[in-house]
Amino acid sequence: MTKNLEQAHEAIANYFRLVEKSISASPLGAADQTKTFRNYVERSVAASFGLSDQLLRAKDVQDVVRIQTEFFQSQLKALTEKSKDLSGTTTEAVSDVTRVQIK
Repeated sequence: MTKNLEQAHEAIANYFRLVEKSISASPLGAADQTKTFRNYVERSVAASFGLSDQLLRAKDVQDVVRIQTEFFQSQLKALTEKSKDLSGTTTEAVSDVTRVQIK
């Protein structure tokens, strides 16, 4: 099982290297939203792998429940923070659009 997990880690790392190259080559690569999205996906995948690593080391069912509860709480907190960031970004974009003068 550990070998499969290591192979999955390597596959994801290779995938992110490919995505990084593609984003860098794209004219959208420098966009803040693209970087933000990429960072969010990387953190999400890393958190999922962290969960699987912890679950592999769980001693009993209570430990599994505790690990999963902590994971879901941290994911909910991250989602809440990301929603606040997105709300702020959307508000700024709308504000910028409303400032455009029509001739």
